Amino acid sequence: MAKKSTILLKKVIVLIICILIVIRIITLVMASYETTANSEANVDTAFYVLNEDYQDMTLNLDSLLPSSNPHTYTFSISNEKDGNIAETDIEYDLKIRTTTNLPLAISLLENENNIADITTNVEKDTDGTYFRTIAIGPRYFKHSEQGINLYTLVVDFSENYSSIDYQDIIELVEISVDSTQTTIQ
Repeated sequence: MAKKSTILLKKVIVLIICILIVIRIITLVMASYETTANSEANVDTAFYVLNEDYQDMTLNLDSLLPSSNPHTYTFSISNEKDGNIAETDIEYDLKIRTTTNLPLAISLLENENNIADITTNVEKDTDGTYFRTIAIGPRYFKHSEQGINLYTLVVDFSENYSSIDYQDIIELVEISVDSTQTTIQ
């Protein structure tokens, strides 16, 4: 009888250890990081690319009114946050996706300069909605060296469109940053 209870006790201990190991492995494998930012005003937002990540931010332009002055939105992309600099080389892609509900002229500046490798496409999704995608070529940050790129999104909604036809139409702007580890030669 004592022998059976000892064997049963050993089996229970082995089973508990196996369960703890499986739980530990699952928590390591399932770890993830996600960030989202929403804003309704001119923003000074920072994206941090310290590791492989995907981040996005949505600008709701519901207060956008026709004006002779363009509306500007600024954001930055950096490989440093709170004194921590990425320990690997980082490559990132920047995409800006907008609905085409309003006749907006949109341009993007990098470090206050025009961008040479910018592309703009208008595509129709499966629901029949048209989206404009603005993308720039890949950008790089070297490991252990602080890097920052400042972007200015310039949205021009001309006074020519102040008629009632354009009231209560919402335009959405989504800014996405996709970063990966890379090796800079």
